Amino acid sequence: MDSLEDLRHDDCLSLRLGASLLLVTHVPLRIGPRGLMIDDQTARGIRQWCRYFDRISFYGILERDPQTSDSSTYWVELSQIVPDGRAQLFAMPWAYDGARMLRHMVAGRRELRQAIAAHRHLCFTLGSVIGDWPAVAAFEAIRQQRSYAAWIDRVEPFIIRNKLADAPVKRMVAECMFPFTQGALRYLLRKSQVALLQGGDTYEYYAADAPAPHCTYDTHTDIAEQIGPAALSRKIAHILAQPPLKIVYVGRAAGMKGPMQWLDALELLHQRDVPFRASWIGDGPELAAMRARVAASGLESLVELPGFEGRREILLERMRQSDLLLFCHQTPESARCLIEALVCGCPVVGYGSAYPQDLVSKRGGGLFVERGDCVQLAERLEYLHHDRLALARLVTEAASSGELYNEDAVYAHRAQLMLQA
Repeated sequence: MDSLEDLRHDDCLSLRLGASLLLVTHVPLRIGPRGLMIDDQTARGIRQWCRYFDRISFYGILERDPQTSDSSTYWVELSQIVPDGRAQLFAMPWAYDGARMLRHMVAGRRELRQAIAAHRHLCFTLGSVIGDWPAVAAFEAIRQQRSYAAWIDRVEPFIIRNKLADAPVKRMVAECMFPFTQGALRYLLRKSQVALLQGGDTYEYYAADAPAPHCTYDTHTDIAEQIGPAALSRKIAHILAQPPLKIVYVGRAAGMKGPMQWLDALELLHQRDVPFRASWIGDGPELAAMRARVAASGLESLVELPGFEGRREILLERMRQSDLLLFCHQTPESARCLIEALVCGCPVVGYGSAYPQDLVSKRGGGLFVERGDCVQLAERLEYLHHDRLALARLVTEAASSGELYNEDAVYAHRAQLMLQA
């Protein structure tokens, strides 16, 4: 039970600071013609936070080089999404190396110290320690004896190992650092008031270190975007007519997404004489190699690689029209595209882990194999082609699971947790 002193302290903070929220994150920001810009998805999230908090200060990381940034990002000014001025963007310098961290630490820590003192509720998206401003903010909150919410959206060691798979020296250095960086992160989790662990994989990895862990989700789909009964009936009727399988993936063509194993599965499917049409919608560093491989394997008439598509309604419609979303994620991550697929009545078929399995644990809509087993993945696709009743059932289950996930519901859940800190 809270002591009288704790209650008085909380009451004083509430009276002085109101329902203000400080978010310190890793989200990239860039300087535009009229000031800071942010990606449209995060801006939509900030708009949701404004339903629960009077004032929001959002700290991100200033891009090092806009010319080399992710070209699939759609940049907006926050005022385009949140016009009433209740939310502000603040940029911290990129400091993910020792020299930059030392150069910016004093000024950065001072700014975060002042921001923490000026807000009632605190939330930090922890990822690493070196040059990691959310971690710096968490240490400062501990020093000020302030409670905070810790938010973790992925298991960083797996991401780094995958990224450095072809760089053995850098990977060895990273492995030597993990005991320090992960030890510090787990310490910050233990000191948190509440932990928002995004997706089953992250929850499974970190929950034991948090005093109040909660599994959360992230999506920007709303109820109106869920596939309707009439569209679902048409989709099932089309599937039962046994046309070629329509396969889709929506996301970056990057190594951690497994684009080459995605093509492995499709090549095996083609060798089994299973008719299909497949599309990977998204750009990234592996897109050129994917296109070259499709051309070399003679699959150009079967596999479409259109690159970036920024129109949200187009992406959702493509998933509604597809029989399944095929994914080959190489690391435990909480990819939004899996939730978006379920919302569209598009089953998720791919490598199993806690996150996708948890998404469909209540109502179904997924089919999974061991990570890296492209042969078994192709066998599952062949099975769904031949057993159209099973595929239709999977589509129905996916649509039912999709009803569980919408932007309003997931942000309400997270906001209630953040209000505890």
